Amino acid sequence: MQKLYRKQGPDIYIHFKPLVLLLTAVALILLVLIYANGVITNQKQERLTMENLTQRQAVGLVLLDEEAELPGTKEARAVVDEYERKQEIKQQKWLAAQKKRVAAAKAAAKKKAEKKAREEERKKILQIARANTRRTYSGTYSGAVLSRGAGTVMGPSGKETYYNLDMSTCVRIMRGMGFSASQYPYKVRSDGVKTLGGYVMCAANLSLRPKGSYIMTSLGVGIVVDTGGFASRNPTQLDICVNW
Repeated sequence: MQKLYRKQGPDIYIHFKPLVLLLTAVALILLVLIYANGVITNQKQERLTMENLTQRQAVGLVLLDEEAELPGTKEARAVVDEYERKQEIKQQKWLAAQKKRVAAAKAAAKKKAEKKAREEERKKILQIARANTRRTYSGTYSGAVLSRGAGTVMGPSGKETYYNLDMSTCVRIMRGMGFSASQYPYKVRSDGVKTLGGYVMCAANLSLRPKGSYIMTSLGVGIVVDTGGFASRNPTQLDICVNW
């Protein structure tokens, strides 16, 4: 009996060995399938969860995940945010300074251009005044200047006298002719001479020297704004407007 048992034992093991290997392989395959299914299921769950979250909630989860995975992330992010904030402030200040600088440069250029235009306009008017003087008067000028004490002089465009009256009506008429208050303000000079746009206001013979025309006077370039009874007696005479 003992000999028979020893002889059949190895035969039985050999007989069941393929079955054992098959069962082991099946078990391993099942474990792999279960693991893979769990991973896939978890990924689907995470995707569905993220899709259902709002953007703010998703960002919050990402931040929590970063904090959980990387120690000190919150502090590092705070440092970065502060740096970016300071950089933004610095950039805004720089842009504001640049805009201010550009605006100042434009204003200066505009002011310079306006000054140049005024100077060119005055040169042009001076030429016109001299031409009007040559056209309407052939006498010589000694350089005498009209004053309160002198009373009358022979100026570059003829005899000069002075008068002191309210010029508001004359100024209003000149405004209607296009001599605006901005370009031709009414002022009284320090020497008492009344001016319109910086030009000496005077009365003249309007047939010879119409209103708005420029003419040379002993007190500077004049502008005709008025007339008087003297004009018929002496066509080249000028009556200068003053506050004497």
